Amino acid sequence: MKFRKGLVGVAAAMLVLGGAAQAQEIGGPENPELTQPGEAPPPAETPAAAPPQRAAIMNLLDRANVAGPLDRAGLNLYGYAEVGYLYDFTAPSNLTPPKTAPGDFIFFPGPYKNELFIDQVNLTLERAINPNGDNFDFGFKIAGSFGRDAFFTHSNGVLDQDNKAGGVSGNDEQFDIPEAYFTVNLPVGSGLLIEAGKFADLLGVEKINPTGNALYSHSYQFSYALPFTQTGVLAKYKLTSETNPDEWTTFMAGITRGWNQTLYDDNGVPDGLLQFSHHAGSITWTADLLFGPEGYLPYGPSDNHDMWVTADAIVSWQVSDELNLTFDGLVGNSARPTPLTGATTWAGIAGYADYVLGKHVTLNGRLEYYHDGHGVTTGIGGTDLNYYEATAGVSITPLPDNQWLRTLVLRPEVRLDWADQGVIDGSRFSQLTAAVDLYWKF
Repeated sequence: MKFRKGLVGVAAAMLVLGGAAQAQEIGGPENPELTQPGEAPPPAETPAAAPPQRAAIMNLLDRANVAGPLDRAGLNLYGYAEVGYLYDFTAPSNLTPPKTAPGDFIFFPGPYKNELFIDQVNLTLERAINPNGDNFDFGFKIAGSFGRDAFFTHSNGVLDQDNKAGGVSGNDEQFDIPEAYFTVNLPVGSGLLIEAGKFADLLGVEKINPTGNALYSHSYQFSYALPFTQTGVLAKYKLTSETNPDEWTTFMAGITRGWNQTLYDDNGVPDGLLQFSHHAGSITWTADLLFGPEGYLPYGPSDNHDMWVTADAIVSWQVSDELNLTFDGLVGNSARPTPLTGATTWAGIAGYADYVLGKHVTLNGRLEYYHDGHGVTTGIGGTDLNYYEATAGVSITPLPDNQWLRTLVLRPEVRLDWADQGVIDGSRFSQLTAAVDLYWKF
């Protein structure tokens, strides 16, 4: 830190001395008309802020002189690619069958082991808008993906023919459309956003998009306790403090077709969604409530009356410039999860820690406990099960100053899972794995 502060001080001194020399050259004896005796020199112009760096694909289009129409329309084209490798020290071989949906595995994205595979290749076109009370505006976002993750994140009715109702057929790498929605800003108050379409990751900390996560592998909560996607209509409103622009509160309410349902639905009754979020200083917290009837599992039989209720709370604390801590706790209840059991509850808590060592390296960790009542969310066990996992990883950015490869990130990790019954790989109580992925945002 002392070395960094020293560099900042030297740079500031150089700027001051350079500015003084320039002022003397412009307003000195050779340019007397610019400063008269007793008259203050003209104020120095404030240098313009550096424009944000473009993503690689837009930078390439800009160099080809074809990005202009996209810029004028407010459009942005971007994406990412991710490849990964997993080694299971406990049971190195792949499971049979190799994939199911919903999963009977506990390691997202499934029982693929000892091979290099394509997780996701994504391309997104977006016209983003900001809420404001001055004018009407509209935007949209559509994202298409290809890879092995798509098999597990398909929603009902969108490119899911190979794995609907828990089937195991189809290619390992598949196409999906995780997001596709329109946004309208209504000039009401500070701006009311109305969004309609298919949304990803409305609840929870972790995302389908791997670039939004600190670790390669996912938590149990992401994999089982919350929906990947929802389709419906949302209303969002943001209030910003008049005295502190860094303090804000957002409200969201919506109606969706339910867990992972899009063009088709496993029943005819919508779900409700409420969200409240507040940020002040170094603390951000969010509370979510999702409720509505679901099938026995996301692709289960139709059920129009037995309610699923899930409450999720997230607290993020920016302890320092280097350290960030996040906690995510949830509880869910199903009135009738399977034909053989009654009301069932699932619950979990996960803690995340990220520590920035420098622009090249960030240390990441996660601890988690997950309770699956009667195996309702994982589909295995048949009785109450408790899972635990500890994951330690590193995010390595090898070329942070390169305009093309500054978003290239390598993430090795080691993970230990254990359960209170022998259900891991069919009969084991624990599992030790090592994994690594490489992603690039372009």
